[in-house]
Amino acid sequence: MSRNHLKSTMETITMPKEMQDKLLDNCINTRHSGNILFRYSKLAAAVVMAVILTAIGSTSYAAYDLYQVKNLKVFFEIGITQEKIDAIGDELNNIPGIYSVRFVSADEAWNDFQRSFFSDMDEDITASFTENPLKDSFNYDVIVELNADTKAVRDQIAQLDGVRHISNLKEEKTQ
Repeated sequence: MSRNHLKSTMETITMPKEMQDKLLDNCINTRHSGNILFRYSKLAAAVVMAVILTAIGSTSYAAYDLYQVKNLKVFFEIGITQEKIDAIGDELNNIPGIYSVRFVSADEAWNDFQRSFFSDMDEDITASFTENPLKDSFNYDVIVELNADTKAVRDQIAQLDGVRHISNLKEEKTQ
């Protein structure tokens, strides 16, 4: 609004002259008060939003990173018997700090691999395999409790007879 329009509007309102002048000055003047937040309110709002978004993003990343480290895969030595695999499963369930243990067969590992890497490719590629190339990749998926020391749990698992390799999701992505 222009100064003249404001002045004519204020003259129609019954109020003392000093109040009219102060009201006119406050409406036209961009400084509403001496408070810096009022002068730069849009900038302050943008800074607050940036801080909130940064906090949310870093928290999500930390949670995902924790998820990758707390999920382990335990692979066995080649030629191991089913009885020994079952015994290792029982021993895994008795290690303090382990939340759950799930056996993944070689066929399930191959199917997961096909879904992950061959899903958008020609099916002739997967049909070209006459036998399961991951026949020795059966494993246990182990979830470590959030309050447990993952390194200590890994060390205990590595001591088990018949365990060939232990990895977490983060390690699998880099290999």
